[in-house]
Amino acid sequence: MKTIAAVSTPPAAGGIAMIRISGDEAIDIAARVFHPYHDTKITEMRGYTCVYGEVRQGDERLDDGILTVYRAPHSYTGEDVVEITCHGGIYLTKRVLRLLFEQGASPAEAGEFTRRAFMNGKLSLTQAESVMDIISADGAAALRQANLAREGILGKQMLEVSAGLIELLSAMTYWMDDAEEFPPELEPERVRKVIRGMHEKLSGLIENYENGRVLREGIRTVLLGLPNAGKSSVMNWLCGTDRSIVTEIAGTTRDIITEQVRVGDYTLLLSDTAGIRETENPIEAIGIEQVYRALNSADLILYVVDAQFGLTEGDLTILEKCSSTKRLILWNKTDTSESDPPQLDIPVLKCAAIHESGHEKLENALKELFGNLSPSTPVLLNERQRQLAIDADMYISNTLKDLDSGAELDMIAVQLEFAVQKLREIEGGDVSEDVINGVFSRFCVGK
Repeated sequence: MKTIAAVSTPPAAGGIAMIRISGDEAIDIAARVFHPYHDTKITEMRGYTCVYGEVRQGDERLDDGILTVYRAPHSYTGEDVVEITCHGGIYLTKRVLRLLFEQGASPAEAGEFTRRAFMNGKLSLTQAESVMDIISADGAAALRQANLAREGILGKQMLEVSAGLIELLSAMTYWMDDAEEFPPELEPERVRKVIRGMHEKLSGLIENYENGRVLREGIRTVLLGLPNAGKSSVMNWLCGTDRSIVTEIAGTTRDIITEQVRVGDYTLLLSDTAGIRETENPIEAIGIEQVYRALNSADLILYVVDAQFGLTEGDLTILEKCSSTKRLILWNKTDTSESDPPQLDIPVLKCAAIHESGHEKLENALKELFGNLSPSTPVLLNERQRQLAIDADMYISNTLKDLDSGAELDMIAVQLEFAVQKLREIEGGDVSEDVINGVFSRFCVGK
């Protein structure tokens, strides 16, 4: 396999840059461009050791820095790996990288280092996928979830389910191969109990997927309400700055204004929208049409109500149209009215957006709506994992139906074999090249 190289730090000027080389010739190539200041031979260095020296092209000194050696198989990729750390100039790092190419290294493709780690058995596919989630995490909850997968917690849960199913399959095979005695582990009630337990584990992971997704990617949130309810004031409160224009004139906001806002562990991908009403103004009508399009992809609707007027028929009509999406009513302008919200099956948060400062009350409301995942709870990280878990759970559910209908063991065994196959694919067993290419296409070059 060819030896590859890439800059693993962002393509921008900085204090330090790191160039990574991986492959059978990594150490030899590095030795031809990096020259230690002391009598150290790079080709004789042990793994996990460093040396200080300089990068040279012929007689020209390009920079000084640190070279670190990792010997196979005890490296990130499972191959010989060398990392050269130098000053973080954009031109300088390009020059060092070009020098490595001239000495025989090939340009690394996107995610190729992590792909090699997967191919060499250093990481499972879920662990490999978690690497990009660690890099892209924008909050404590997202980082916590990615690290759980990186540590193999999700894989262990998949292994537990697979092991239970394989144990049943082994007993079935033993019986179908003309065993003299019926194995006690195949008693129908015993089998039901085992399979039901596996179903509960998988269905729990599937149900938690959306909550995990919004913690990682952000909650697509639409600020909605009648004109002049105070949506723009709410937007400015949450953003901590005057992001939207606030006036007493209904219909001031016409374009959808978007902003990313942190509320505790949650990220709100917040859109301030035009107030919904009948209008003859063509520009305002376009804004209202955009609102309805935004609602189709929303995870959460923050519905703003002016406490002075309370819930009107117009509010109730709009809320009913959004009943399939999580909703939170912001009972706004409580500084000008002492009215209380009516009893509803929608959570209500009282506020005076123009005077609010912190987000603690809103964070508590979000926990009620989206859950507060335990730091030790593994979650499915992407649609690939989720769909495979759904497929496996479908086969397990079919097994329960077959048991209830008195189906033969060979029919039940077929369903369990399909379930085990889908669970193996989650961790990277028996997956196609197209699936692997799809996973690593999300990665950046250098990782």
